[in-house]
Amino acid sequence: MTAIRTAPGVTQRMLPDGHLKLASTSHEVDCEPVAAAMLVALNQHNGDLDDASAVLAALWETDVEDLRYDLVALTGSLCSLGLLTEG
Repeated sequence: MTAIRTAPGVTQRMLPDGHLKLASTSHEVDCEPVAAAMLVALNQHNGDLDDASAVLAALWETDVEDLRYDLVALTGSLCSLGLLTEG
């Protein structure tokens, strides 16, 4: 299993409006509340995409495979920016 984690040197800041800011020396991303919830769930499940997807799919009453696809797309984008890492 590959775990997805916040990259070294990246800060995370949860805002009162439900947004999550990820920032490094070269990038800053403002995650909408749904993306923020996905990243929080991922952190709560030690970077495990399957566990985070299963919990959120049950909570949001949606298909787990669709949710996992969205989570993979989100984390892939953030990895390509150097804000998250696999490993």
